[in-house]
Amino acid sequence: MAISLISPGIKITETDFISSSQTPSRTAGAFVGQFRWGPINEVTQIGSESDLVINFGKPNATNAVDFYSAANFLNYSGNLSVVRVANTALNATAEQTTGSGNTGTGLLISNRTSYDNTASFDVGPWAARYAGELGNSLKVSVCPSSNAWSSSLTGTFTIAAGSTTVVGAGSAANTQLTVGDYFVAGNRAIKVASITNTTHFTLASGHLEGITSSAGTRRWEYFNEFSGAPGTSDDGTLKGASNDEMHIIVVDEDGAITNGIGTVLEKYEGVSKGSDARSPNGGSNYYKNVINQLSSYIYWTDHDAAGSNWGNTLIGTTYTAVTLPKKYSLAGGSDGYGLSSGDRTTGYKTYLSVKETVPVSVIIAGQAVAATINSIITDVCETRKDCIVCFSPLRANVVNNTGNEVTDILTFADTITRSTYAFADSGWKYQYDRYNDTYIYVPLNADVAGCMARNDTNRDPWISPAGISSGNISNVLKLSWNPKQADRDTLYKIGINPVFTQTGRGTVLFGDKTFVLKNQSTNRINVRRLFIELQKTIGAVAETFLFEQNDVTTRTAFVNLVIPYLRSVQARRGVSNFRVVCDTTNNPESVVNNNEFICDIFIQPIGSVNFIQLNFVSVRGSANFTEVAA
Repeated sequence: MAISLISPGIKITETDFISSSQTPSRTAGAFVGQFRWGPINEVTQIGSESDLVINFGKPNATNAVDFYSAANFLNYSGNLSVVRVANTALNATAEQTTGSGNTGTGLLISNRTSYDNTASFDVGPWAARYAGELGNSLKVSVCPSSNAWSSSLTGTFTIAAGSTTVVGAGSAANTQLTVGDYFVAGNRAIKVASITNTTHFTLASGHLEGITSSAGTRRWEYFNEFSGAPGTSDDGTLKGASNDEMHIIVVDEDGAITNGIGTVLEKYEGVSKGSDARSPNGGSNYYKNVINQLSSYIYWTDHDAAGSNWGNTLIGTTYTAVTLPKKYSLAGGSDGYGLSSGDRTTGYKTYLSVKETVPVSVIIAGQAVAATINSIITDVCETRKDCIVCFSPLRANVVNNTGNEVTDILTFADTITRSTYAFADSGWKYQYDRYNDTYIYVPLNADVAGCMARNDTNRDPWISPAGISSGNISNVLKLSWNPKQADRDTLYKIGINPVFTQTGRGTVLFGDKTFVLKNQSTNRINVRRLFIELQKTIGAVAETFLFEQNDVTTRTAFVNLVIPYLRSVQARRGVSNFRVVCDTTNNPESVVNNNEFICDIFIQPIGSVNFIQLNFVSVRGSANFTEVAA
C-alpha cells in the first residue's frame, strides 16, 4: 500500500490487536482562558504561579476560575503554555494631565505582533503594554530637559507656618509648576498638591517654618530617582546634537498593580530623542526603541505634540526645548469580560492545533462547555495525535446539585465526543483564593493533568496516574460532591474517572480510563500515553533519516536506534514485549522505488491493575498450611 504523502514527511499508523474482557520536561500542559493582563491570542510559556501573576496579573472575581485552573496545574508541573483570549478588551492609553493632549480612550493591541503590524496610533504618546483595566493604574512621567528637571520660579512666595497655601507675587504658578512637582523654598521641599491660579497653589503638607517673600525653585517629581538632569548624550555630542536626553519613569499611580500607590515600576535614564542614537554598549538609545524593547508595562505610540522634532536623527539637531515635565495618566483600559464559549473554542483550535509550534502533552479544558471540549478533542488532540485533553463536568452538574449529580453527569457525557485522546473526571473542588481572601470552586481537570505531569517526572507516562500513590489531588478543602462506591461504579462504566475523598488518605483520582467505551488497549490512559510517547520519540528519530539513502544500511541504522530505546521502555515496565520489522519484507523494491521507507513496530503494552480480589481463609489451628493452600 502506497504512503499517502505528497511532500516529504512521516506517516504513523496505529493498529490495536488487543481485546480485553474489561471495559521529555516530557509533560507540557496548555490552557486557554481569561486573564486581566498579558498578551492576547499568543502562546506564553509559564513556569510557576508567580510567573503566571507576573505575566497575566492576579485574579479577581470574574476570572478566578480560569486563573486557578492554570495555577493548579503549575502546582504539579513547571511547564504550561497559556493563551489569553478576550473579545472586548482594550489597552489603556495616554491621558496627558497637564497642558493640551489626547485623553485615554483605549484601543486594542493584542500582542507585540499586533503592535508591530500597526502603522500608527492616534491615542497620544503611550499605551499600556497589555489590554486590561490594570493599565488604567499606569502613569508615565517624562523629564525632557534640564529645565524640566529643575528651574527657578518667577516672583517671591509667602506661606504661613503650618499652612499648605502658597501665595506668589507674579509667580504665574499655573505655567511654571505641575502637580506633583516639588516646591522648594526655605529649607523644605514639598510636593505641589493642586494649582488654583497664577498666584496661588496648595502643597501636599504644611510648611513647618513658613516663608515670607522668598524665592522658589521647582523640581521634577521624580528627580531623586535619577543621578542628574538630562542633557546631551555622548553620541549626540559626537554628532553635533544638543538636548537629546530625557528621563522616563513608569509608576503604579493608583496601586492596582502592586497594591502600593505611586510605586515606581520602571526607570529609563538618559534615553535619546534621536532616532539613530546609540548607547555606549552599541545598542539603540532612541527612547521609542528602548521602551518597546525593555518595558513590561507600556508601548510608545507617538511623540508628544510639544516635541516637534523628536525622532529626527542626531546629526546637527537641537531638539525642541520642553521646559516642564510631561505627565500622563493612562485611561480607557478594559478587561474584556463576557468571554464566550466560542472565544475559548477559537483559542484552543487556533493556537494549540499545530504540534510543530506548540509542544504539549496534556491540555486543560478548565470550565469549558461541551462544544469547546468537542472542538479540543476533534480539532486539536485527534489532529495532533500527540496529546490528550482533561475535562470535567459542568459546574451546575456537581455544585449545589445534591442527589442529581450522577444523572446530570451522564447527560453531559452523552454530549461529548468519544476519544482515546480525552480523559474525564467527576467534579470540581473547593479551594482558598488567597488573592481575594475568599473560597471558590474550580474544576478538577487541571489537577488531573497535574497528576499526569507529576507522574511523568517521578515515574513514566506509561504508568497510570491514578491511585493513592500517584493520583493524590493537592490544595483541596473539600469536593463539590464526593461520589460513593455506587456512584463511582456508574461513572466508571461510561469512562468518567471518579475523584473522591477518603478519610486518612486525602483526595484521590481513582480511575484511568480514556473517554471511550470500546474494549481496546488505549481505553486506559497509561497505554494511550505510552503510544504517544513512543510515537513522539521514534518519530523524532525517523526525522533524522529523511533524505538518507534508501538502502539496507539506512534501515539497519534505524532499527539499531529503535530497538535499544524500546528495550529501555521495556526495562521501565512500559511494554512486555516488542518486535521491529524494517527489511525487504516490508520494504520491497516497489516501496523503495517510490522513495518510501516502512517500519512495522509491534508493541505489547502492560496494563494497569484496576481490580483486586483478596481471599482471606480462616483455618483450624492444627491445619497444615501446605495442604490448605494446595
